[in-house]
Amino acid sequence: MKPVVHGIARRALPVVERASGTKYVRERAAGGTGKSGGASKKAAAATARAYRQLAVGLKGKTSEETDGWKTAPSGQEVAAKSRQLARLKAHSTLSESLAHGSSLNAAAVDAGRALLAEGLQAEAVSIGLNLRSKPESEEAGRILLGMAYQRSSDPEVAWAQFAGVTDRALIVSAAEEYYPTAIDTLGEDALTLLDRSDEAGETDRWSDRAVLRTAESAFCINAFDHVRTLVESRLDRDSDGVESAVHYELTRLLDWLPGGRHLEPLPTTEGKRNFGVLSYDQPGIRSRNIGDYIQTIASIGHLLRYENLQFFGDEGLTNLFANLREEVKDERKYAGPPAELNLVEVYRDGNVYQDIPDDTWYIAFGWYMHDIFGKSFNIPFHPNLRPILLSVFVRYPEMLKPDAIAYLKKYGPVGCRDWQSVAVLRAVGVPAFFSGCLTTTVDTLFPAPAADRRTGTLRVDWMKDNKGPKKKQTVTAIRDKSFPENLELARNWVADYAYKYKHVLTSRLHANLPARSVGADVDFEPKNKSDSRFGGLIGIDDVEFDAIRAGILDKLSVLIPLIATGASEDEIYSKWVEITADDMAAADEYLATAELPVADPTTVAAAVDELEHPAPEPQVTDVFMSVEKGETPLIAKAAASIDAHASADYRVWLPAGVVTAAQAEEIQSLLSKGTIELLPTVTIAGQENDLDLVQAILPALFPNHERLIVVPAASEVSTDIAELSTADLGDSLAAAKHDIRKHRSSGLTVMRRIASAFGDDHDGALDFVFASHAGMSEDFTPFDSQVAVLNLEGLRNDGIVERVIGLVTDHGISYADAMPVIVGGRYSELDSEWNIRAQWEAADTPKLVNWRRQDRHFGQMALSR
Repeated sequence: MKPVVHGIARRALPVVERASGTKYVRERAAGGTGKSGGASKKAAAATARAYRQLAVGLKGKTSEETDGWKTAPSGQEVAAKSRQLARLKAHSTLSESLAHGSSLNAAAVDAGRALLAEGLQAEAVSIGLNLRSKPESEEAGRILLGMAYQRSSDPEVAWAQFAGVTDRALIVSAAEEYYPTAIDTLGEDALTLLDRSDEAGETDRWSDRAVLRTAESAFCINAFDHVRTLVESRLDRDSDGVESAVHYELTRLLDWLPGGRHLEPLPTTEGKRNFGVLSYDQPGIRSRNIGDYIQTIASIGHLLRYENLQFFGDEGLTNLFANLREEVKDERKYAGPPAELNLVEVYRDGNVYQDIPDDTWYIAFGWYMHDIFGKSFNIPFHPNLRPILLSVFVRYPEMLKPDAIAYLKKYGPVGCRDWQSVAVLRAVGVPAFFSGCLTTTVDTLFPAPAADRRTGTLRVDWMKDNKGPKKKQTVTAIRDKSFPENLELARNWVADYAYKYKHVLTSRLHANLPARSVGADVDFEPKNKSDSRFGGLIGIDDVEFDAIRAGILDKLSVLIPLIATGASEDEIYSKWVEITADDMAAADEYLATAELPVADPTTVAAAVDELEHPAPEPQVTDVFMSVEKGETPLIAKAAASIDAHASADYRVWLPAGVVTAAQAEEIQSLLSKGTIELLPTVTIAGQENDLDLVQAILPALFPNHERLIVVPAASEVSTDIAELSTADLGDSLAAAKHDIRKHRSSGLTVMRRIASAFGDDHDGALDFVFASHAGMSEDFTPFDSQVAVLNLEGLRNDGIVERVIGLVTDHGISYADAMPVIVGGRYSELDSEWNIRAQWEAADTPKLVNWRRQDRHFGQMALSR
């Protein structure tokens, strides 16, 4: 009976809780405490009936037996009902706001924010477009679009909508999005907008979250006076009048302003060199991942190996060091030269805001970077820091701005925790090699006992089953503990691997490696084996593991005595270059082993040689229209919009099979200046008329053309298509618009996302990363290939056809991703109004609206007024 009861409750409760705003707590009867079995049965049955009463009022099929004891609703049903309920709650916000006295425009803003909070971006955009198209509600529409685009696109795209709003009441209602977007786009020039709002008393009417989000953006441009004004004025209110979570964050933010506790001078001892111990606080958020502190424990072991090394400074750290020193493995101990170090706590992601003493050395390891408020990165580090860059993971290629690249070059080579980071850094000109993870050396502080008495199995964030002892590596409570307390907690965590549990099952990298280091048997099953964090750390045998550990131990055994005895900066970094030379050479060799797949030119030729090729005609514009599944009914609308604005003859070429000859003739009958042409059937790698492959082979299908316009069937054209024919290509392989979607500003990031999709084929993912990054010297901004002018001659001459087809056929990468990867930055920027994608941007005078994979409103909801 239990599995059925629990199944009903587990699946039904989310919907019940969302509707009621309450949380049903199920207590198991045990030892005479809690509810009786009968009461539990009655409560579970009532919960199931409540679910059914709610579910039958929502769209979609509802199980007939959810109020009984034998059948629980399916997970799919509950998920669908939950989505529908979220949509209804979001839409109800409009009427609720009106009922509470808000104006129609202000109520629309509230409704839009509720829709976005539930992930209903397309609906919020549709409402915004509708409102924006009417003079009386244009500004409300702009506000909704700005709010939506702030979440989905570059800040400039959102600000283009917000900047057109003059209604002060609307601006106040959207202050949470309006002012952060202004700061992110305009920088210091946006501060006058803040001053104006403050002088008018508007900031007093801002929501608590508007104050917090604006203060965070202002903090990231170092506008500390404005931050203080915003924060202190809000905190001056009765604490009951401020959201508790916001109150906490605002109070915490004050600690990072000048004069705050994070900027207090760190303890120093005169005449002793400073050495940093890596910590994990920053203005945005403090780590709650015990794995971070385990890395720091591993780094401490490299200092405590030296018996003649003494430690001073921070009392909590020196006491911890004294305790841990007693646990160093005998075989790792060295007498070393007599020396003294002053210990200071260095924030990995927030050290630029600390008062770091001069000449502070430290091992800079781990995840670089955790961004600050999602907007900025703590690199270059504090000028008084001297980093040893070892075991570094580059999470966001976007952090590699010119000043960050110059900084890493200055202190390189960079020892990387994973091979993906090696490839990324080298792609922007930073010398880098694979070092592996510092946690492989954590065993320094865990001597093996005379007899191994470990038993049982521990599950750490294990996803397959939950039987037996288990832990989660993220613990929110550690944010309220001191740094030494968290290090002690991390030490005890690893002690479980070393002395208590024989077997560890985990999806966490920093449970896997530390547990292996101290001799536990580990099953490592991450959610995605091709995650960029794991290259070179997953699927390795004991020999490879030991090689990583030995390499880190050997390198630091050379540098730490030099640092401790006061060697000069030049001497230390010269030695670093010397001792990493072999690793750099090994990285050169290893990275050179991978090549991107390239289709056999004879295979490509065979696919097109026997076909009838389109011949160019003078004064005729040729357009290829890509047609995805479900877009066939849109072809006629798109062609009609082209025809309505065409000044001369044109031809629209369709892939074979998307329409019949009769359908093509029917569309043709609607046109006055153009014709509908059908391309021949194309078969490549056994696939017939595959759209990705057809697009890849276009330069070979049109062998006598110099250029070709490409548009999607989901297009709404409002300008003469022939204008695209005059796009300046120069030496570029295409003219297209840069991708304005958020997280698409970096080609290296796109490549990383593609590699992550390899799933269990982590070796293939690594090969792709190596090969795609090879030969790069800088990052690039990807372009959107859905609307483009192709330089067919250039694409043919550079072998782009074979390279794109290789990615599509061998790796299953879409044409939309493969084309930017192969072309890189060799494209010309197309007039932005030639590819307006409603879900991500709007324009006052769009030339082509691209509705692909979005809610479509042809002729009803144009992106202009």
